[in-house]
Amino acid sequence: MLNNKIKSLIDSKREGEYWDFKAKYHENKVELLHDIICLSNNLLNNEAYLILGVSDKGDLLGVNNDPNRKTQEELISFISGKKFARGRYPHISIVTFIYEQKEIDVIVINPKQYAPYYLEKSLTAKKGNKNKTVYAGSIYTRVEDKNTPIDATASPLDTEILWKIHFGLYPSPLKRLEKYLLNYEKWMKNSTGYFYSEAPQYIVYENEEVAEKEDYFNLISPFYAYNQTNSNTLYSYYEFKYHSTVLYSRQCISLDSGIYTTPVPEPGAINFNMHRDDTIYYRYFIEETMLYNIHLFMYKGDSMEEKFAMDKFVECVLVYKSDVEKELFENYILDNWDKVNQSINENNKRVFGTEHLSQRAKEDITKKIKTVKVLKDELEKFRQINS
Repeated sequence: MLNNKIKSLIDSKREGEYWDFKAKYHENKVELLHDIICLSNNLLNNEAYLILGVSDKGDLLGVNNDPNRKTQEELISFISGKKFARGRYPHISIVTFIYEQKEIDVIVINPKQYAPYYLEKSLTAKKGNKNKTVYAGSIYTRVEDKNTPIDATASPLDTEILWKIHFGLYPSPLKRLEKYLLNYEKWMKNSTGYFYSEAPQYIVYENEEVAEKEDYFNLISPFYAYNQTNSNTLYSYYEFKYHSTVLYSRQCISLDSGIYTTPVPEPGAINFNMHRDDTIYYRYFIEETMLYNIHLFMYKGDSMEEKFAMDKFVECVLVYKSDVEKELFENYILDNWDKVNQSINENNKRVFGTEHLSQRAKEDITKKIKTVKVLKDELEKFRQINS
């Protein structure tokens, strides 16, 4: 999974707030230390990556014959031998993998919640005829794709953010939960849900009382359930907590007789005004939102059946990159209204498992599944036009 993430960062052909490319290992140990400290103090407090064997532009060079290449033991010894404040130094490891026949080393840096990292004793080393120094007391960070210069210190605002991270005040618990949900492997299952292993105060809890109170057991299956092998569904209600405070809650649905569970997606509607009968209804997620992260979190990948059910669900849901893209796309559909509706009417998608339903219900479900099929095709065209 980490390999895929690093490959994706390399393929982006750019550096970012928590990853940095280096064509080769550092010849100067002070520059290596400076890079590690900057990434350790990234303002997102993300696990960070110093990716070696890749140029600034994302070209693959490899480190196969790099004379300055280090082992994990050498690197840990180098870092732990420095005089860090409070005796806390960045937690690091090295991962090596092959990408397009090139060996790529990744120094993985886990800042935990100990930022800011800084030295109590300066470290100086020569580079050419000049000295380079990581100064004691200087706080270095990384803003977008740029490190704090080695002879400077972070801005007062960035320094304040780092200390808020240290004391658990930043980012907010809701933002931290949003990020933690992407690290499924760190969530531990218990009798009522899950807790986050590195911060057990974050809890995912299935509240059966709410489901019973709202009579979830008698809710009908939505249109996207009929794109599954089995249209039987079961609704549930999940709460996402920090200590005893509910940060977020959501109705969820188990599809294909319980094989796959996901949050109920947002409802979307496209029309010229609220009084028209020919409104286009659909369901959607927006990437990098709490709801979408919950959708990713709930997919366990335990079986081929679950993967198949998830794929069939995603066929019936639009996934936008942002709120802006959603608004622009809906306007694009309005601009092409007659063509889109013609495509929906001409779509020959067949829907099974509706034999027990009324004729009106059959037609409604079939139309919604046809509609989302057309909308997904149109979204791809829209992105190509605007790329």
